[in-house]
Amino acid sequence: MSVRTSNLPIEAIRNPLVGWFSRTSTRANAVVKAPTGSGKSTQVPQMLLDHDLAGDKRIVVLQPRRIAARMLAARVASERGVRLGEEVGYQVRFENVSSARTRILFVTEGVMLRHLLDDPTLGKVGCLVIDEFHERHLDGDLCLAWARAIQAVHRPDLRIIVMSATITPEPLREFMHPCEIFDSEGRTFPVSISYQAPQRDKRGFEEAIWDQAARAAEDLVTTRGVQDDILIFMPGGHEIRKTISALQGRSFARGYRILPLHGELPPQQQDEVLQPGQGRRIIVSTNVAETSLTIEGVRAVIDSGLARISSYDARRGINTLTVQKISRASAEQRSGRAGRLGPGMGVRLWPEREHLHRAENELPEIRRLDLSEAFLTLKVVTKAAGMTFDWYESPTEESSHRATGLLASLGAIQAQDGALTELGRKMSAFPLHPRFSRMLITAAEFNCLEDAALCAALAQGRDLLMKPTELTKRKQEDFFQRDDLSEFQALMRAFDKAASTKFDPTACAPYGIHARAAHDAMRTYEQIGGLCRRMGLANRAQMNNEDVPQPRAEDLARVILSAFSDHLGVETASGSRVYALAAGYKGHLEKDAHIKPPPLLVAAEIAEIQGKALQVKLNLVTRIEETWLRELFPADMTSGFHVAYDAINKRVMNLEQTRFRDLVLHSRERGEPNLGLAATLLAEEVVSKRLDLPTWTEKTEQWITRLNCLAAWMPELELPTISEEDRRLLIEQICYGATAYRQIKDRTPDAALHAWLSAAQRDMLEQYAPERVKLASGRTARVEYRDNAPPQMSVILQHLYDTTENPRIAGGKVSVLVEILAPSQRPVQTTGDLGSFWKTSYQALKTQLRGRYPRHEWR
Repeated sequence: MSVRTSNLPIEAIRNPLVGWFSRTSTRANAVVKAPTGSGKSTQVPQMLLDHDLAGDKRIVVLQPRRIAARMLAARVASERGVRLGEEVGYQVRFENVSSARTRILFVTEGVMLRHLLDDPTLGKVGCLVIDEFHERHLDGDLCLAWARAIQAVHRPDLRIIVMSATITPEPLREFMHPCEIFDSEGRTFPVSISYQAPQRDKRGFEEAIWDQAARAAEDLVTTRGVQDDILIFMPGGHEIRKTISALQGRSFARGYRILPLHGELPPQQQDEVLQPGQGRRIIVSTNVAETSLTIEGVRAVIDSGLARISSYDARRGINTLTVQKISRASAEQRSGRAGRLGPGMGVRLWPEREHLHRAENELPEIRRLDLSEAFLTLKVVTKAAGMTFDWYESPTEESSHRATGLLASLGAIQAQDGALTELGRKMSAFPLHPRFSRMLITAAEFNCLEDAALCAALAQGRDLLMKPTELTKRKQEDFFQRDDLSEFQALMRAFDKAASTKFDPTACAPYGIHARAAHDAMRTYEQIGGLCRRMGLANRAQMNNEDVPQPRAEDLARVILSAFSDHLGVETASGSRVYALAAGYKGHLEKDAHIKPPPLLVAAEIAEIQGKALQVKLNLVTRIEETWLRELFPADMTSGFHVAYDAINKRVMNLEQTRFRDLVLHSRERGEPNLGLAATLLAEEVVSKRLDLPTWTEKTEQWITRLNCLAAWMPELELPTISEEDRRLLIEQICYGATAYRQIKDRTPDAALHAWLSAAQRDMLEQYAPERVKLASGRTARVEYRDNAPPQMSVILQHLYDTTENPRIAGGKVSVLVEILAPSQRPVQTTGDLGSFWKTSYQALKTQLRGRYPRHEWR
């Protein structure tokens, strides 16, 4: 067997890695920790193949980004002298360059999830390599956890390798046991870091990030003498284009080729960036250049400190990319790109004092994403494989509940037991968020698949229409029509207008259309269309070889409802523009909404705005009819009687209600409520102190405390105590037979308390825990019973003459503390030993008080 070797640093682990996997034929895993540029991404898969460690199965390498999967596959194919797509291939979303002969397959993590649906036991995979695991993508976490479970149950021969430059390996070794750690030192050089804060103009506006980057690049070249390639990190395509424009406007950049690098570029342009030579370059890249890909010749890095990061968008109930500040670990990764060939320079476009306040690492996606798509995939694969698994890091209870709730609302799983439905199985076949999978499947039934695909594209992207100005307001209004059922209809017209201009920004501007957002929506729309064709999804009429009818607004509204039924709102009063929502709060339809406020609507966006008070705004709304709910979600519609408390009138009502899940659609009062339920609701209002029960006095509380204390002091009496739940039951007894507050406010608790004890038990309570005790003077004093403290009585000093011992209760087991009062009723001393008080403290107290109260008896 011919083994290819390289002079890269990772070569040092070849023999130990191969030896570890060769010693056993069952259950062996590895963690490879090696710095960026060491060659791990290209060489480790080849080591596995060259030493036949995958047997007759594939080596599958997971990459977090499409561009990395494609370019690494191309690099490995080139090194092995084979045609890309034969021995070495790749598969990313919407692109598959591989064959049955492919032995090393680079895939994105999301594509690997799709493989799990077809092959839950990974029967075609001999080695699974998860690269750049430190980024902690949700799909990577899920693939690791599933592979580990498969290895333990079905595939002891499966090899799992996790690779990263910065991961802490010990937790992984424990999770992947038996597992060995292989650490490659690599070859890196020091990088000097400087910080450049943004400047402000005379009006106080902060410098744009692209202008700041251009200024930093000019300083590196003209002041600090950098003669090699410069790599600039920007969060996305828009910022990259702005940065290139800003660089081209400066004279220092004339000697440089300025190149963009991001995942949306054509492959040939991506390849150009990775080819060194042909003069000096300034490369403006997204975080695709942060890991995996190595760009030769870079000696300086300018870091915007920003990236587009996936996170859950609560407005739309989906995952979206937003620009966020990167962590300190990511900043280190980026600056390290300047230290590959020799000492380098890094410029960070934020103040140094801010750096320490940034997060140390990125928050794992499992902690910040909607999990519904992952959970749906798991439902399918766990059912197919007949097994469960443990997460490397478990999702939070809140995110799990949110994901399963959404899947149930979409009809993908049963609400009662979480079982996968046939609809859910169909939805899982689409590599889309479950909302849009459901939308497309429903659209095919209603013959409006193309319109639904466009709506799905518009719902996921940036806002198509910009906030109107005086110049654009009138033209924008042309997109809205009086009889529209959905605000999506206006967006579709605006999209058509942008498409007619070929997405020209100048032509779109007078209409307030964001040309770039429209172009992005077109790409997504085309991708969804291609996906539907590959999945064999078509309009019902096409499937029946019939002419497809013109899509109806009512049918499109039904389709939107199918995807956003959890965003259903019911108008609280006609014309109020205030809607009760399924989550239990109220949302407001803005005055500039372009449809007449309907009785029922769904909102594709629900925005929570925190001001002096929380405001919930409903956007991208669609009018719906109750009959559509019955058509699409028949099992979620219920009718029946419900007993409810009316806080305004302070009474309990019996309501006949129609509900969609937990949301009340209609409600009217019918008949009298069940007296038991009415008592429970009234008692709840009393216990929570929203209603006052004037007859429940301190005397009532003392009776309960007396009983509970005596039961603790003398357990042999076997007295029934009163817990918080018992207290609630007592109040319910007082409320029984009433349906309104006016009927209970004068009721006393005496009868309920009297019934709590038998006659004999009441006698024991009076005997052993009396309300009052007799003193030697013939007077009596009230005993105050206290939870978790001795009983106490308060007595004027003169009334205690001749009483030489503290009174005892509970058959002599418990001594009563005595709080001694001056003639003015003010406390002067508390004692648990009256005998000692008279001997030691009384004379001093007498001297102190006698002058103030000369008319009182002083012995």
